[in-house]
Amino acid sequence: RVELIYTKFINLIASKPVVQTVLPLQIQGLENEYDEIFRLSTREGQLEVQRELVPMEYKPLPSDMIYEGDPIQILNAVFPLYLNAQIFRALTEAVCSELGQRMTAMSAATDNAKTVVKNLLIESNKLRQA
Repeated sequence: RVELIYTKFINLIASKPVVQTVLPLQIQGLENEYDEIFRLSTREGQLEVQRELVPMEYKPLPSDMIYEGDPIQILNAVFPLYLNAQIFRALTEAVCSELGQRMTAMSAATDNAKTVVKNLLIESNKLRQA
């Protein structure tokens, strides 16, 4: 049994841990109802991630479709691509989650530093005027 454990990117503030079974391959659950599109943009000088869900359309395969080649050869050619895509997606989502958390932490630290500087400036003005 092979499982991928990674953090799924939800938005800049939130991410969630995910355990995905890669092997044995489960036919159910491979189809997603929606595809996700993420766009990084700015609004009023602040970075934000816009998430858009796009409905997926699945068309049934024709019943008279003929595959050329041995099924084992087809599986040996397609399965490594599937595995690479799943690992790449997991790594990409983990990196996006980490960077989102870093951006949020740095934004909070910057806001806190500005508050500290403002408070120190007020305190120094009070001491100077006393």
